[in-house]
Amino acid sequence: MVFLILAILCGSLFSIIFKLCQRHDVDGRQVTLFNYAVAFLFTLLPIVARTVFDPGTSASDYIPGASSWLLAVVQGLLFTFGFIVMDRSTQRSGVALTTVCARASLILPVLLSWILLSQPAPSWLPVILVVAAMALIIGPTETRPAGRAATGGPGRHAIMFALLGVFLVFGCSDFFLKVVQHTVDKGHSGNPVLIERQLSALTCIIFLMASVASLVVCAVSGSFRKHRVKWSTVGWGALLGFANIGCTSCMLRALAAMPTGLFYPLYNIGIVIVATLVGLLFFGERLKWVQVGGLVLAIAAIALSF
Repeated sequence: MVFLILAILCGSLFSIIFKLCQRHDVDGRQVTLFNYAVAFLFTLLPIVARTVFDPGTSASDYIPGASSWLLAVVQGLLFTFGFIVMDRSTQRSGVALTTVCARASLILPVLLSWILLSQPAPSWLPVILVVAAMALIIGPTETRPAGRAATGGPGRHAIMFALLGVFLVFGCSDFFLKVVQHTVDKGHSGNPVLIERQLSALTCIIFLMASVASLVVCAVSGSFRKHRVKWSTVGWGALLGFANIGCTSCMLRALAAMPTGLFYPLYNIGIVIVATLVGLLFFGERLKWVQVGGLVLAIAAIALSF
């Protein structure tokens, strides 16, 4: 239960950190870059340590196949775009709605795994509830002239696309993570030690690719020209990176002690509740009654998904 609580707290920090970065005028693209750089270094170090100091560990155990490399590259790109769209959505829609859309996206990997990986068919009630929840959450944004706010803020369509972007990118990211795991299990079935080492290596490669992609995004978008890199930017990025690593680590340990069908609903519902409360209490966010209804439907869908 302790690891479940820690995983919820770390997972809730993602959108909260981006909101705090916005308040402190810190560029979210640079924060994403430093986040993945930290995550890459702290996943690489254990691999290097095992290879150097453990006589029973071979460096070849950590070299994935060509198809796994390609999947890791795609996953790294999705990780990058995931945090970028989360940053944008948090700025435009707030912590609460962004987190709900990110957590409700768990329906997408379930559907895609059923269609493409021959996984068991999903329960259709959660799917219907998620579709209804997304319609209620995205629908009631205010209409602004020419799609823009009178005060220069984001217009209705910008908010809708930001929330939908979070839902789609996080859902596709979760699916590709499943594909990575499925590919490794299929290629090394019956060898749990080699599977664990291959997954560790691929996690490291994913974070490396995400770091490179984040660097390219910063360069192409002119982030370094518009926003000077500050120590505070590095600090926020490191904090996000440690939250990223902490969330993954605590999830793995919680899953070792709890049934999957109990962990995932509690984990996703917990993140939605924590992020919503933080958004309401500390950032002054307000939800329309229709959006509250969408939030309730999303929680119900998450609870019924496993």
